Amino acid sequence: MKIGTINIDWFLKKETTQNLILEKIKQQDFDFLIVTENSDAFYLPDNYFVYHSNALPLNSEYENLDYGTYLKGKQAFRTSIFSKYPSIKKNVVQDAFTSVCHSFLIGEKEITVYGTIIGTWGILHQKTVAKKELLHFLIDSESFRNYQNVIVAGDLNTSFIVSENRELSQVNSRAIFELQAKKINLSIVTAQIPQNIDHFLLSESLNCVATSVFMDETELKDAYHKGIAAIIE
Repeated sequence: MKIGTINIDWFLKKETTQNLILEKIKQQDFDFLIVTENSDAFYLPDNYFVYHSNALPLNSEYENLDYGTYLKGKQAFRTSIFSKYPSIKKNVVQDAFTSVCHSFLIGEKEITVYGTIIGTWGILHQKTVAKKELLHFLIDSESFRNYQNVIVAGDLNTSFIVSENRELSQVNSRAIFELQAKKINLSIVTAQIPQNIDHFLLSESLNCVATSVFMDETELKDAYHKGIAAIIE
């Protein structure tokens, strides 16, 4: 099974970059793709089911941004799950505007996929926005104990390579993610990818045999963000 995650920055890139993003994703033939900072301008082939976090309001400011004006009327979704499999259950999350969680049946195995952003504004507004999103993740993640096979994916705005000095330092995101992952038996399988803040955390029951970068920051035109893939045996 192949999974991917990518932040597309609301799909506001130049048309050439948009087309490259779509081409690179289609080449991967993902079973699951978690897209952060998504909009309804982004699309995948019809053989994918799509499950969004709640649509962000377009007629008022929401957490420091008027999305309707910023995206020129396009609908914004902070997180979306694209899946080749239909959902068998929508799971409750603390912040439905930022996170989305569904369970899927693959053969006889149930897989739960949780997509999120921690630090929607990157390193800005850490004490107001990022702290709240991190707290919501911690609460949500406690429920992962109820599921045998969990995939957590998304934009964590955190590098797990200490020397890179890239994290939400005001909320100590690196240490908190590492501690919580250990507490609930998740492995941060993307931790050693350099200059990377988009990650997968997998249940130890899921055997990750490879991780890779399918689109780097120079192609994506977005520093530190990459398109990340993982293969689960």
